[in-house]
Order: sequence, then structure tokens, then C-alpha cells
Amino acid sequence: MVRVTGNFTSESPLHPAARAALLAAFDQGWADPKKISQSSSRAAILKNQSLENIGNRLGLRPDAIEIIGEPALGHFLTIAGLLSPTQNFAYASIDKGKIRAIARAHSGPVQEMEVDSNGQISGATNLPDDTVISLQLANGETGIIQKFLPTHRVKIAVDATASGPRLPLPEDWSTALFDAQSWAGPSGIGIFAINDSGYTYPLPRIAPIKSPGTYSLPLLIAASIALENFAPEDAEMRRYLIESFTGMAGISVVAADTQALPHKISLSIPGIVGEQLVRTLAEGGNDIDSGSACSAADLQPSHVLAAMGYPTTGHVRLTLHHGVTKSEIDSLKKAISQAIS
Repeated sequence: MVRVTGNFTSESPLHPAARAALLAAFDQGWADPKKISQSSSRAAILKNQSLENIGNRLGLRPDAIEIIGEPALGHFLTIAGLLSPTQNFAYASIDKGKIRAIARAHSGPVQEMEVDSNGQISGATNLPDDTVISLQLANGETGIIQKFLPTHRVKIAVDATASGPRLPLPEDWSTALFDAQSWAGPSGIGIFAINDSGYTYPLPRIAPIKSPGTYSLPLLIAASIALENFAPEDAEMRRYLIESFTGMAGISVVAADTQALPHKISLSIPGIVGEQLVRTLAEGGNDIDSGSACSAADLQPSHVLAAMGYPTTGHVRLTLHHGVTKSEIDSLKKAISQAIS
């Protein structure tokens, strides 16, 4: 097996402190915190401590937080709980496939907001009052931070799954979704926040609830510890990478001058097959991503790049994890240069 010398994929190992907490939590947090046994009481304390810590670090009231064991389901919950069958729904053309699927299934009016070459929403004219808007704080493929903020009365379902704790929520947000993986926490834990008193749980139910309520408490504890130990990536490393690749013939950084998250970069390399470049680099110990971030399993072309007017062939994605060095970036640049020459 080839030793991986550079991990530039979107996935990262679980934070060491979170891993240790997870192992301990399986011993201490196995009981149902809603029951009244001693083990359940200990589990309830661990749960409440985790929720308080997560709320403080994400800027959320603990009573506004719901935990879900399937973060992808959160996209539906955050939107459908605000949206009536006749309301207008608006989303950006660079939103995830899950958001576009919700739009296609909606029985009321739908508006797809276009973006410019910098990934900023440019087609948000004539939105009716009380529109429900899906707002992606930052794009998971390019890292581009969305600066669009509605100026009239709307409901905002915020997708913060890529940005995590790196960006604050906008004012007047209605619902928000976070994924613990965005801060090196475990997969299988989503943080779903509600800031709208009119929110209605959209799935069939008997009792009044706001979320399915099924998740692993040990995973929640590990997510809380990972968030507590989260260290933001160095924006200087992103600038260094952009400067390094800008001078390479045939390679362009997507929206290089646009404000973006410090760890997400997309490269456009016309004339090469992205998947083949991924495999070639992997043979040398460097891992990167290709294709759409929301269709990585089948390597579908990026609808994000298409919406921004970029070619979708020769597209690769890089993630700069905390602690990456300039020498590692130099090594990646050399490996890519050799692979495409």
C-alpha cells in the first residue's frame, strides 16, 4: 500500500481528543438520557454539557439546538419545516444536489438564483415577501463565501455544513444546519438549529417534535470535544497555494480573488481528465478530490463550476487541513506538474 504523504481530500481523521472522548463515551454515555436510572442521569449530564459547549461555540442558544444522526436529512428538515406547499422557494444554482431535489419536489413556485463567475448570487430579483431561501454560507467545492443577504422579509434556511464554526450565521436566520465533520468531528452527527417560532416538523409524527431525535450520544460527545479543540486553518497557506499554482501554465484557480474559506480550493486544468489525475497522484502518495463535491461517488461533473461559467473537465478539488505546510504544498505542486506534463 502506498503511504499517503499528503491528504488534500475533503475528509480528515477524527481529532485525537475527540477519538479519546469517543472511546470513553461508549463506556459512560450508552444509557438513554431520558430515563431515570443512574446511568441515564450520567448520560443526561454528558448530553447537556455537549449541547451547551456546541451552542457557545456556534453562537446558538442550547434550546434552539436539535441533534440529528443523519446530517443529509437536515437539508430537508431545515427547509421543509419553513415551507408551505404554496410558498415561493429560492435557491442558488451552486447549491447542493439535495437542495435542488427539494426544489424539484416543491409544489409551489420555485426560483433558481443565478451566480456570477465569482460564485456570488446575481439573480435574486423580484423575490416575493415570505420567500423561503436556501442560503449556502460557503461552497463546499470552491470555498467561496456567499455575500448575498436578502433586503426584504424572507425566511432563511442556512447551509453551514461546509463553513462550520468558521463563519457566523447571518442576522434573521430561520434555521441552520451544521455537520460535525466540518470541524474534524465524527460523521453521523448534524447540528440542526431553529430560530423561527413558526417552524413545523415536516415528517409524519404523533407527538409534537422538531427532529427525529435519534442519534448516538457518544458521537455527540465526540463532536463537542472536536469543536472545543477546533483550530482554524491558516489563510496564509491558501494564499501560498494560489500564488504557487497561478504561475503554472494551463492551471487556473477558480475565483482566486474571491473571499473564501481558508481550506477549500478548486483548480481547473483543461486538457486533462480529473479522475485520472486523482489516480496518478494517489500512486505517488498524494490524495485529492475530483468531480462534484455532492456526487463524489460517481464522479459527476461539477454543476458548481458549470453555473459559474467554468469548464467542468479537468476539475480537481483541494482541501488544506490544519497544520499543512508550505513544503507539503510544494510537493503537491511538483507532483501535479509532473502528472500533467
